[in-house]
This record gives sequence, structure tokens and C-alpha cells, in this order.
Amino acid sequence: MVLMVRTNSEAHPTDRLFVRLQSIMKPIFPPAIDGDLLKLVHLSNGFRVFDDAPALKVGDVVKTVSRIESITNSDTGKTVTVRGVLYLTSSADAKGKEASSDDQIPIIEVTSSFFYRGKFTDFSQTFSRVTQPTYSVPIKTPQALAVLRAKESIRLDDDSKPLEVGTTLHFKLESHYGFHDKSSYTMMNTTGGAYIITPELKLAVKVATVDYTSEGEGVVIGDACIEYLKRHGTALNQPNMLENGGYTLTKSGQCTFTTPASNLDYSLTSGDTNPIHTNPYFASLASLPGTITHGMHTSARTRKYVEQVVADNVGPRVRKYEVSFTAMCLPSRKMEVRLKHVGMTANGDRLIKVETVDVEAGNVVLSGTAEVAQAPTAYVFTGQGSQEPGMGMELYNSSPVARAVWDEADRHLGEVYGFSILEIVRNNPKEKTVHFGGLKGQATRQKYMDMTYTSADAEGHVRTLPLFGDIDLRTSRYTFQSPTGLLYATQFAQIALVVTEKAAFEDMRAKGLFQKNCMFAGHSLGEYSALASIADILPISALVDVVFYRGITMQRAVERDHLNRSSYGMVAANPSRIGKTFGDAALREVVETISRRGNILIEVVNYNVEGQQYVVAGHLVALQSLTYVLFTLIPTPVRRS
Repeated sequence: MVLMVRTNSEAHPTDRLFVRLQSIMKPIFPPAIDGDLLKLVHLSNGFRVFDDAPALKVGDVVKTVSRIESITNSDTGKTVTVRGVLYLTSSADAKGKEASSDDQIPIIEVTSSFFYRGKFTDFSQTFSRVTQPTYSVPIKTPQALAVLRAKESIRLDDDSKPLEVGTTLHFKLESHYGFHDKSSYTMMNTTGGAYIITPELKLAVKVATVDYTSEGEGVVIGDACIEYLKRHGTALNQPNMLENGGYTLTKSGQCTFTTPASNLDYSLTSGDTNPIHTNPYFASLASLPGTITHGMHTSARTRKYVEQVVADNVGPRVRKYEVSFTAMCLPSRKMEVRLKHVGMTANGDRLIKVETVDVEAGNVVLSGTAEVAQAPTAYVFTGQGSQEPGMGMELYNSSPVARAVWDEADRHLGEVYGFSILEIVRNNPKEKTVHFGGLKGQATRQKYMDMTYTSADAEGHVRTLPLFGDIDLRTSRYTFQSPTGLLYATQFAQIALVVTEKAAFEDMRAKGLFQKNCMFAGHSLGEYSALASIADILPISALVDVVFYRGITMQRAVERDHLNRSSYGMVAANPSRIGKTFGDAALREVVETISRRGNILIEVVNYNVEGQQYVVAGHLVALQSLTYVLFTLIPTPVRRS
């Protein structure tokens, strides 16, 4: 069923928008549903805002499409569930240009359930549609691939990429059930597709079609297709629940409201004019204790507190809201809303348990969940200089996700370069010898010999030079050395830092703490961590390759002695410690004076925090002079007797 409407006011709160979607209500009244409206009660309602959906504006033309999701009978009545989707078909910004069907943008999905009290024995019109969770199924072995190919219900597309061991498939399916009675089926049909997510563009490419059908007469039928996915795969996008059930967000008596004495105004506004809400005689005829407050009214008053308490009064941050009406709300009754943070969704939204309690009766009249986006968050990745022995190891020991990142990086570095980054982080050895014996060692040696860099001589000629000029075909071993420990040598420090940050980020992602569509940045080396983590442009093996090469190039940029020591370094300077009048201009003057008078290299190379943090690089003698000058400028506290 379709309804077209043009918005004539500013973007509606979701509850007001819901009651205006008349096409949501119409499907509950078809001839197939033989129900008495006086015995109709609202069971539940909910909405889900689609990702990247634009905000509606005055003059936008929208379309709603709805369908019945299920009709089921129970011992006490018939339940009807309706689902509707609101599409933007023509924007006020489009200057009269109508959108094609391909340009229709889904804005919000609304689902509502209604219950007809009574006894229903006709099951010929009962059915249920279920959108299954997306299942991820890795094809790890030839046997697993053979089992997949043997499934008659999974048909590989002729023009699809051939499946191979090591491929991971994502199954997106919908099931349709026809009922024989309240506990068994006459028919079951599961359809959909299997997709490969391309690592380059992160696009879902369909490779198989799923069509599973099973029929029976008065027996419970199992869905063999779904059972296969449960045994061999994992359901994606499941919430991560907090320990100990989460924590309460509201105090006793903080969020309360009183149900209206009369529901007439809301009845006229919403279009739900069922007399059981407004006329006590009809309510009595329906064997109700009084006029019943609309479920949508209770839902809207409850959702207001979700928006205020959890979303900081920013309505669009409430991304999903689903509640069930568990008891009747009578007029002029005090209600209390209770909110509890119980988990995080896969998209990084807060999962909130919602309850509304009739204070006088002490019973729960509404219960459900809400998904609320975090406040806009920026993820910042640090650069070199923050390394320390043992960093990341506490998370390594407690998080399987973080451990997998470290182990993959360590495996790759061991196989290709002959050293363990875990050993360096844990023990910070002052030297590490890589042996080149055997076929594996020869491949490692060749890897070092192939690493080169370009350099310009005094006459401007560019040459390509080996990064490891002291390794040749006769070299049997190579020893890395650092007087302060290898963790503080640039090439190892940079690997350790990006792996630490990548592991921490993946642990956050797995726990649902990462906010989708976030802002992110990386300082110097941290840019690699940021791009590999959030932009996901490099697998961990390529990340450590690039960073090791970067670190070696930087390490070889200056001459070093046999103990890997150079005559150059960096220091951080904080002008604010000297005085309010000593700023970056004064710091630059001191640096330039040392450089000019000593005819020696020293320069401010990073302006990190204005007035507070600057990085100065240069010759060790010049840096020592800078340190001495700045310390002499710090005022000495005056002692009073």
C-alpha cells in the first residue's frame, strides 16, 4: 500500500510523523482479518532511522510503502504486525524536479503490532515474515567448500567469481512461514543471496542465490538453511551487552508524567478514533476498566525522556526505538520512565533498556529498547614518542580481538623479517640478531637486500641506495642494536605503536564502542594507524611493512656509529613554563640565535599546541644549549622569611 504526502511544517518529531502515516494503519483492516475493533489493542510500535538518511524539510514529497509482516493466532487472540517505510521522492531543494524510482531515498522504517482479543481458529490466512540477521560464513577448508556446493538451496550464480577456500560469504535472507496451527507450519520458504565483500572497495558482490522451501501438514518444520548458517557461520551486527547488566541512567522520580484525563485531543490529532479511547460506554462494552490511553501517547511521552536524558535533547540521535505495551494505561495515572544503559550496538550506538511503570499499580505498562547515537566523536591516533615497554600487553592478555591483531603482525614480521615485535615490546632488548640460514633465511636476507631509498649527492644527482648496504649474499646474520633498547629505535618503535593502536581500535570496534561516520586524525606516524584502522585501507601485514620501511628510512637518514647512535635528536619545548610573555616568537628567536652563533643545525620542526608544545630538532650540542638557555630563563621562586 502506498501513500504520497507533501510535508507542510518543519521536520516532525518521529512520534508525530508516525501518526500521520495513514498507510501504516490501513493494512490492519483487510477482509482477511475478521476482528472486532472494540477488541483491538495496540501491542507495540517502533521505528528505525536508515543510515545516512537526510532530514526532511518543508516542501519535501515523501512516499510510504507498507505491508503486513505477520498474522498469527494464539489462545487469546490474533496478532497483526505491519511494517512501513517512508521514502523521500522529491526534495524541496530539487526545484520541482521529481525523483525517479531509483532516486527514492529511504528515511525511516516503522513497525507496529496490534492484537484482536478473542478466539480465532482459521489458520489459512496466517503467516509470518522474518528478516534474518546477516550471517558471515568463512570457507576455511575444501570440505567446507564442498558442503556449500552440495546445498541444493544455495545456487551459485553463473557469472560470479569462482569460490575459493579462504573466502567469506555474507548471507542476507528473509523467511516466510505459513501456519497450520499456532505451533506448526504448512510451508516455509527462505530466500535471499550470498555476497562477497570486496577488500578493495568494500562492496558486496552477489555470488549465489538462496531459495529453500519445506512443506508439511501439521508438523513443526525446521529451517535447514538457517541451521546450516548457525552451525558454520556467525550472526553479524549483534549488540555487545555490558557487564553486570549495565547501569541506570535515571533517578527515582526524575522522569514522570500523568496520563491525560481525556484522550479526545490525541484521538483527533492521531486519527485513531477508536471509541475505547474516548468513550467510557464503549470501553465498558469492550469489557475494559475505563478509557484506555493510546499506546502511541504513552510511547511518545516515554521517548521524550529517552531524547532528553540519553540524547542530550538532540532528537536525530535516537536512531531506533521499539517498545511493547504490556498493560493498559488508565486516565490520570502517574507514570515513571526508567532508563538503563545495557549495551552497545555494532554501529557504536548506546543500547538503552526502556520501561514505563504505573506508579500507583506498580506494574510495567511499556517496555522496550532504544538505540541512541553517541555525541559526535573524534578518534585521534598518537605519533612516535609515546612508546613504552609492555604497551598494549594488558589488552593483549584480555582481548581475543586485540591478541589476533598482535599475533598476525608478529607472524608476518617473523616470517618476512626474522624478528618478533612482541619480544621487543615485552623485553626491550638492546640487540636482536636475524639469522639468514636455510631457505627461509635466504628469503629474509633477500628481502633486506631489496629495500632501497633515493638520495641526492652534493651535486644534485639522485641515486638509489640500499637501506642495508652491509648485507650481501655472503652475510649469514644481521644484528639490530640500540643503547636504550630496540623499542626506542625508530624502525621498531613505529611498528610497535601502530600495532598497539590498531589492536586497541579493533577491540573498541568489537565491543561496539566505535562510532560510525566519525571524525578521525593521526599525528605524524599516527596517520598510518588512523587510515589502517578507521579507513581500513591496509591489512595489518601491509601496515607493518610500510611502517618498518618508513622507520628504517628515517633511522638511516643520519649517520650513526657502530652502536647505532647519531649526533642528532629531538626535544619538546613548553614556552608557557617560562612566562606569559614568552611565546613561540621568543622560542624561535632563541633557536635561531643558537643556530647562527654556533653555525650548527637546530630548528623548530613541529608546532603542536600553541604556546605549550613545540618540537625542536637538531644537533645534540645545539639541543643541549637550548635546554640550558630555557632553564636559565625560568623564574626562580622568591622565598619570604
